[in-house]
Amino acid sequence: MPSYSTVRLAAFERVHGMEFVRRPHGLAFPAAWRQEVLDFYRIGKREPDKISQVPIRRLNEVLRAVAPDLLSVARSATLNDDAPWLYAYKPLPVSVMRQLIHAWIRDLHSPRARAKHPEITEKAIELSASLDVAGLIWQPHEVNLLAGHTSPGGTFEPDPLVYQLLPDALARRITKLAPYRFEGIEMEFRIAATARGAELVSWPPRDHQDDDGAQWKFSFVIALTVQTVPFADNFRLHVRTGVRRWRTGGPVPIPYRRSVSAYLLAREPWLAQASGTARLAVSRLATDRSTALPEWVRGGPEGMLGRLRFSRELPDASTVQENPDTWIAGKGGIEIGVVHATSMGGHGVGTGLMPRDRSPLTDWAAEAFTPYLTRLHDFTRSHHALVPRNLPRTPTAKTKEEQALKKAAYERERQRDRRVALARVLGGAPLVAEARWQNPHTRDALVEQLADLLGLEGEGGTDSERSWTTPELTVRLYLEDADFVAARLGFPGARPQRKNLPAAIGTRRREIADLCERDGRPDVQAVVIEIGHPKSYRPDIVDPKFAARLGYADAGRLTKFITVPSSKWGTATKKNISHRARQTWSHVLRQLGVCTVPEHSVDGLPDDLEYVALWMVKRRADGPTLTRRTAPVAVRVNPADGSVTGWDPQSGDWIPYRELLLSLARHAELPGEYERFDDDDDANADEAGEENEDTTGSAVEEANGEQEPSTTWVPDLEDQRAETAQFLRAMLYSLRDRRVLLLSHAQNSRLHWPWLTNGHLSADALQFGPNPAQPITLYGENLCHVRVRDHMSDETPQWFAPDDDSHDHGFASGLWHRPDAADDHRVYYSTGEKPHTAKHAVKTASKIATRIPVRKKRKEGDEDTEPEPVIDTGTNAWNPTALEIAVLAVPEVGTAKPGAWAAVTHQLRRAPDYNVTLRLPLPLHLAMKATQYVLPHEDSTDDSATEVGTDQ
Repeated sequence: MPSYSTVRLAAFERVHGMEFVRRPHGLAFPAAWRQEVLDFYRIGKREPDKISQVPIRRLNEVLRAVAPDLLSVARSATLNDDAPWLYAYKPLPVSVMRQLIHAWIRDLHSPRARAKHPEITEKAIELSASLDVAGLIWQPHEVNLLAGHTSPGGTFEPDPLVYQLLPDALARRITKLAPYRFEGIEMEFRIAATARGAELVSWPPRDHQDDDGAQWKFSFVIALTVQTVPFADNFRLHVRTGVRRWRTGGPVPIPYRRSVSAYLLAREPWLAQASGTARLAVSRLATDRSTALPEWVRGGPEGMLGRLRFSRELPDASTVQENPDTWIAGKGGIEIGVVHATSMGGHGVGTGLMPRDRSPLTDWAAEAFTPYLTRLHDFTRSHHALVPRNLPRTPTAKTKEEQALKKAAYERERQRDRRVALARVLGGAPLVAEARWQNPHTRDALVEQLADLLGLEGEGGTDSERSWTTPELTVRLYLEDADFVAARLGFPGARPQRKNLPAAIGTRRREIADLCERDGRPDVQAVVIEIGHPKSYRPDIVDPKFAARLGYADAGRLTKFITVPSSKWGTATKKNISHRARQTWSHVLRQLGVCTVPEHSVDGLPDDLEYVALWMVKRRADGPTLTRRTAPVAVRVNPADGSVTGWDPQSGDWIPYRELLLSLARHAELPGEYERFDDDDDANADEAGEENEDTTGSAVEEANGEQEPSTTWVPDLEDQRAETAQFLRAMLYSLRDRRVLLLSHAQNSRLHWPWLTNGHLSADALQFGPNPAQPITLYGENLCHVRVRDHMSDETPQWFAPDDDSHDHGFASGLWHRPDAADDHRVYYSTGEKPHTAKHAVKTASKIATRIPVRKKRKEGDEDTEPEPVIDTGTNAWNPTALEIAVLAVPEVGTAKPGAWAAVTHQLRRAPDYNVTLRLPLPLHLAMKATQYVLPHEDSTDDSATEVGTDQ
């Protein structure tokens, strides 16, 4: 990777002293309606007294589908008459609003709830009659889109309206620019309705023909979001550019219990009496559970869309699903693009944009920001050491033979270190593992790679029991047929139903536990199971992984899954099978607690520093447990001996990582063993769902087009927050006499630990629950707290390393800060090395323009020919994350500045056991992996941990 001295962020900040005033019309949710609607909504709810807000997420969703010019700035109807909920430059007539409000009231309860509580229908009629819709008045408002205030902790926070209205205003200015032009290509952009910020999509879509002659369509996307930064005196606007790939070439496969986005453009307005719009409306296609036919979400006989008076009807969902090609080209004055989701299979257009496309597109959009916003100056490198002392390095020698000898000697040393570490964590007992296989190639690769990883001689035998003995460790491996362990869960009837999932999981769990009791192998510590690809289990509730994990945990055995070789999923080559087998065993060793911790090389920090990571394990209501619950997990890593332990709140002590994982599995709630929530409670998701401190919008939609159910309502959120606070206090108290770096993750933990929200932060302090913030020294004089934040919800900006002379912009690894940063600067960005999975990503690649490839070294006898121009439309781009590192608190003891603590956090991403940069620091990565023992993750390799990313 070339050496770059700076990185450039796609981030802009307001010009101090500047005002950006707009005068939209606003519509408030009348205060007089609030109690009436709230009482109606509470009918039939489990805990009605805990419902204090009227949910309007569903109404907002319908507005994006039929009235994309309206901007919602609220998640819940808690605003008074002076605080509008909707804004518009072209207000909807009162007659149209009446339709929407009445349809929304009928939608507040599901058909099942109305059948269970017949009084709902009568109450809905009474409520509709009592609401004075005619009294709704759109009032003109003057809004300064750059206004805000500084929090007590020193973070500038924009006014709530800014999060939605500023991106929209800037998007409107972008559409007034001359068309985007790049190397002879011209594009025009339209604003698309979105739940947060603003989004622009190039329209009409562009065509691409692949090498096989297949036709594909795609668009460029520009997304604008307002974000805040800890302790910064300004907010930022992040500009994300990417690719939107459209579904063509056959019917749209709609994933089970999921939906896919569709963008709609009509020549005439959808609603009668409404004005026309040049914006793209956004709706969603899903499968009706009762009829198994496609439908528009919020449509159908009971949905809001079915109750509105359209000037033109929405196209039949089945016709759009069956033939998306016809609709994207335009039919009857309507153009519809269905977003291609990754679950639909391959696409001829690659994901993401490289800097060659990203830089000019961002610069073009930024022309619309003048004079209100200015781009951040390029960030410069930190002067601190960034490479751990024990990071493996390629041996150097004068000849290839000498280099090979040194490399072999080094690998033998690593193998011995692994054996010694295993012997330590197992207390001198043998390593006993079991491999349940389906494909003989996988079986052979598992034997070969285990031997290679630990430096074991030979194959250990030829039968189903293999054994090796070394001076440090004895290893036994049992090879068994996967049998029923990897088979689909059994359900009564021809069609598996979610109501029968509890029995299916429980049956398989008991069968596996019984199998372990009969096999006469009480000393087995881990089981590797060869299993089908997750997408081969349809519907997904028949996937046996979760049940297998629980069953083996009951027997005290860890589990790791490896997928069956498949040409369909690109996992059938010998090289791939060997790689996945090695990754599988590496993961097993880490589950057992064998881990090489980066040995930091930062001056001024103690050598006996320990690392503790907090992670919130979240169970979704639509997962196998059928309950929503969040529990904290804390993992401690000790570099001195490489030990990994987890905090056990029951015993008030740190237990081995292996015991933590097994404990999490044993205590995972089983469906049917507790009181489950009704599906109707999901309607209140926008009351207390996981919020982004930098937005006021609802749940963020997935960029790849596939929509998961929204974040679910948490009726006992305050209780869970209190439990989290108690967990943290006890855990930190146990470490009060140690030198500790505490690591937390903003998006993962701030809902249950609100202190992590930018506006709540104060330097060198901690706060738990309702108590005021206290100095961090109360929890230990040697305690440091670092919070990391990734690109989720665009909270960290896209970036590239600039070369303004050649314009061959690229990427660079390192730790970066503002060029004017002082010694006490606390916010940094960490970028990683290019991984092997991105080896084919070329920095000069473009989705729309040609490039001349680098001339390959000519072999003897070959003609000396010039490379032909290529275009990289079909190639995936590499889009590495800039991980934000915020040093929230530094120890009172010592002289190390925040930059040193940021540097050691960056070094923790360079774990010696991984050949790539981790997405998160190693302790957080291990804590995150613990969730696999509570939730059924796709669990085939550890590649998900690497610094790899593509956006669409």
